[in-house]
Amino acid sequence: MTARGWHVDVYLICGFETLPDSRESMIRDALPPDVGLEIWTDAIPLYYVKKHNGELKRVDQTVELAPHGLSRQHRFVVRDKLAEYDFFAAFEDDMRITAEHVVNFLEMSVEIDRARRRAEASPDGKVRVEEEEEDGSVVEDRRTTRGKSEDKARVGNDLVRDPMTAAELRRLWPGFVRTEVLDARGGEPHQLLSGAPAPLDRYKWMDDVPPSFEYEKTHGPIDPNACCGVPPGRARTPPHPRKDDLLLWETDVSAMGVRRYPGGVGWAAAMTVEDRADVGSYWSGEGHGYGDPAMKRPRRVNSLIGQQAGWMASRSQVLYFHEHACPGGFLPPFDGNEWVNDSLQTRNGAVEFWSGGYQLFGKCYFNRILSLDPKRFSRQLLYHASNNKQRTVSRGKFVRYTHFLGQLYTVKERALRSLMG
Repeated sequence: MTARGWHVDVYLICGFETLPDSRESMIRDALPPDVGLEIWTDAIPLYYVKKHNGELKRVDQTVELAPHGLSRQHRFVVRDKLAEYDFFAAFEDDMRITAEHVVNFLEMSVEIDRARRRAEASPDGKVRVEEEEEDGSVVEDRRTTRGKSEDKARVGNDLVRDPMTAAELRRLWPGFVRTEVLDARGGEPHQLLSGAPAPLDRYKWMDDVPPSFEYEKTHGPIDPNACCGVPPGRARTPPHPRKDDLLLWETDVSAMGVRRYPGGVGWAAAMTVEDRADVGSYWSGEGHGYGDPAMKRPRRVNSLIGQQAGWMASRSQVLYFHEHACPGGFLPPFDGNEWVNDSLQTRNGAVEFWSGGYQLFGKCYFNRILSLDPKRFSRQLLYHASNNKQRTVSRGKFVRYTHFLGQLYTVKERALRSLMG
């Protein structure tokens, strides 16, 4: 990041009571010389465990540590430093965040904002998709009937090139998803490469939504170095990753939709969101329901939410979160009715609520999108540098990102065909 001329400071928030001088020196030596470092140790807050009615859980209840609250503490730093920085990125400590991620996030945010301004200036308050498809064709929606909502969403699951209001575009957000690099080093059998067929060759929903790899011919492949190109010599992160080495386990295609968004936003995948917050997309299960007539579009399914282990935003975006989008606010003191006067009670949110961005796409109703442009898509993947989920998570949850993006392109093709009526 400093190579781009950015002034960068690091704030490390630790649960440790103290950080040995040797550890602090190791961290400082790893940072570029012009990068500032501040360390907050013993940062785990204290609280009283309470019942849902706000009373103490036990009559002899004493104050105790709230380990889940450590992930909340970065909000106090953001509040205190809000006027001093233009941009904030708060992530768990094993996530690899690069300038590529920040630039791509800002570029997508600009395109969303341009579309919003066009909607505000439009006589009917809506912006439409006026662009042709990649092959130069002009797409006409010939459908005479439209799908209806099956839950609390205001729209059905069949939105493709539909107009959008400024309010809907305000809820659109460039998302991220964690990834790991397949690591078969060491000579031991890898759970994702063992068996007949191996899990990566027989992944979930591959028959219902087979991948289309035409995107590699027209748009190019996923760039594994954008997220995961790390220097050699590190124990957990294999060097020189290939595109087929990038692994997904946080969600799958059954939770995804696609949509052609206005202007430079273009085609993007819509990640799962609270039903009442959904601004609409073409669900991957539209018209076939994955062979289950009772299946509905997944919403708040923990295994499909798509953990991104943090969030990033400009100062103006943080202010929008706090003052407009998020009930109870995004920054401290977190003491209003929305927090039942105590934000540390776990019913308000556990670790991922604060550090994983769940507040933004749950309570604040943001709709995360992943661009279908492989170049941008590659820069919305965040490297989980511990690289250990591939050996600890159920092997049936994994799919290669190249195949996942191919599945999304299949859904895109189906969405376009649906417009023919």
